[in-house]
Amino acid sequence: MVNQFKKEPFMNRLKDTGFLLKNSFTVVGKDKDIIKPTIKMIIFSLLILIFIPLSVFLIYTGNFALFGIALLVFTLIIMVPWRFFYDVNQKATQGWIVYNTISGRDINCKDAYNHIKSEKGKLRLIAIVDIIIKYAKSQRGNRKGVLGIIIGLFLSFLAEVWDLLSHYMLPAVVIEQKSLKEIIPNIKRLANNVPATLMGVFGIDFVGNVVRTLAFPIYLFFILISIGIGALLSEVLWRTEITIGGLSFSWAPLAIIIYLLIIINMIIGKLVDSVKVIYFTIFYTSIMRPMEISEDMRDELTKYLLMDKSSFSEKSPSQAPLKKDKVEKEDPYIIKLADYFQNYINQGYSAEEIKDFLISKGYDKSDIDSALNYLMRNK
Repeated sequence: MVNQFKKEPFMNRLKDTGFLLKNSFTVVGKDKDIIKPTIKMIIFSLLILIFIPLSVFLIYTGNFALFGIALLVFTLIIMVPWRFFYDVNQKATQGWIVYNTISGRDINCKDAYNHIKSEKGKLRLIAIVDIIIKYAKSQRGNRKGVLGIIIGLFLSFLAEVWDLLSHYMLPAVVIEQKSLKEIIPNIKRLANNVPATLMGVFGIDFVGNVVRTLAFPIYLFFILISIGIGALLSEVLWRTEITIGGLSFSWAPLAIIIYLLIIINMIIGKLVDSVKVIYFTIFYTSIMRPMEISEDMRDELTKYLLMDKSSFSEKSPSQAPLKKDKVEKEDPYIIKLADYFQNYINQGYSAEEIKDFLISKGYDKSDIDSALNYLMRNK
């Protein structure tokens, strides 16, 4: 069914993606609790980034060396793996708050956390797969030659696919509260109902790629500045002086800048993850449960649901027009509209509620009746 949608030009898709991102930030403004899981994820990762160099420093200086070893082991063995589980739980909490916010309900982090408790098993499984994918991606440089390049490309592709799939799954898990086996058909149905303007946009890590592209020259600039500062202070910090390519400089300013950039990169990464959680939750709700969105946001957040009828009616010059009695049976547009009906009936809505909603979105009443008749005949 996906190929029945007309793929829009890149600039149009970029514009619609920007629109959805704008609404992501608008939703954050409606409930400040949405940002709290992001802050918690940043704090947890920041503690890891503080504990590792602190423990190395304590071991190196010999002061409190035993404590430094214990801290390093605790950080690497306990905190680093647990971060994956912690982040997934926080993202799930954030997704549930977003869903309730756009549905017109006000809940806090505690309410959201109590809700996702019943989904701990599924969230743990997502976190475990996340760890495996991250580990596999880290091993992509271990093989050399053509085979190494192929494996590296495959692992990078696998990581991108998992990033996309996990962000689709999180709202499905916390909203539907079904087993993963039951959720997979929902994910497939979601893909089949991706509207034209969004096709090809959500298949890539759009936000992450943009941020990485913009950040690289900024990072490079600060690294060069730190090397310049190190050259100026090389006589003062002579114990840390090194020479590379005929240039002598202190590595201390460079080390400090790299450490700060690692922290900044981590913060940006968490913000990007949160933006993706928010807009994928909005996206999931607007496709799967549009009638639950509060009336003041519904028109904007469900604008993607309006299909372009002309993209279903393109015929070759030799193709004869369909007879009226066959339109309901064969017209792809009517079939797709019937899919919408089936999707919302599965969510527990009545036929009348669905008809009222589709009419409010601009669909023709005769087309809606044809789709409903088609659905009834093909039960």
